[in-house]
Amino acid sequence: MKRLLTGFFLALACAAHGQLSNYNSQAYWSRFTLQSQQERPAGSDTSLVFVTNRFIHPDSLRFVDEFIDTSALKYFFLEKQQGTWKVYPEPTLAEAMGHLPRHRDIVVYAEGMGKIFTSNVERAQLMSAQYAVNVVMFDYASINTTYKPSKNFRFARQNARLSAPQYLQLLRTIQAARENGEPWTEGVSISTFYHSMGNIILEQMMKGKDTGVLAANASPFVDNLIINAACVPMRRHARWVEKIHFAKNVFVHYNKRDLQLKGAHLLTLKRQLGEKVPRRQRASNAQYVNFLELARWQHSYFMNFPYNEYRLNAAMVAYFNRLFNGKGVTAGELTALQASAPAATASN
Repeated sequence: MKRLLTGFFLALACAAHGQLSNYNSQAYWSRFTLQSQQERPAGSDTSLVFVTNRFIHPDSLRFVDEFIDTSALKYFFLEKQQGTWKVYPEPTLAEAMGHLPRHRDIVVYAEGMGKIFTSNVERAQLMSAQYAVNVVMFDYASINTTYKPSKNFRFARQNARLSAPQYLQLLRTIQAARENGEPWTEGVSISTFYHSMGNIILEQMMKGKDTGVLAANASPFVDNLIINAACVPMRRHARWVEKIHFAKNVFVHYNKRDLQLKGAHLLTLKRQLGEKVPRRQRASNAQYVNFLELARWQHSYFMNFPYNEYRLNAAMVAYFNRLFNGKGVTAGELTALQASAPAATASN
């Protein structure tokens, strides 16, 4: 059975790798143009901010590559015009954020395994459009299109770990912006969202010894922190989750039928946090939400994707809309969410 499920997981990874080939094709990359620093955005409702630690090759069609550069973060403002994404380098996060629509809540989004720059753009744009938020994507290399699935599993995990100090740098920049009352932070909520292996970044940051973590943790400057379908070990997770003081609310989403996490469980021989969390092992500062009957076998159950027939129900959309727009969630709202499942069960 173990071999069968592991093989099934690798088959899923191969299928995802095949889908990824579209995002890495010459035709798809031709939809992206890297602008010079002298050019200014024209203004578009379809816009994003990317903070990346990838290497940049300005003279190449694929100008954002598939390896991480831990020496520096790069900031980009992206806007879509007539089907083409224009990518503008910016010297600071503040200058990139200054081009986004004003008075929209902000989600800082860290994705999981299997994303190159272009596929992260699609995911960030879908989140922005479906929940009417400004998205800041923390973009790190989580796949190499020349590697086999098993090697990519190790590649993605290692890069997520190595990216933790730079993600902390991004958080410290956001913290300073809120404390200084920079215009892009005024009157809006800021939430952080970690999906799948993106949670390795958060885990590594909270378990590390960097003094910057202590400074960032002094008081909450993030409204909602969402740990979604986490591909990190469940065991002893409360130790590092309970160290999170920079967020007002912490949410942990899990689903014991999640196929991708079942595969990760078998490959690592460790139950994943996004699978199932016994009550006695839960962090005291977090709300745990069981998506078993809502998501079934799904792994990405926080948005509707054009290539996936699965669709969130109205209660799920309302729930994620509240989270991404910085609002709290009451016990009654969580009960209503569970009751919206086709065959609802109590959280276990």
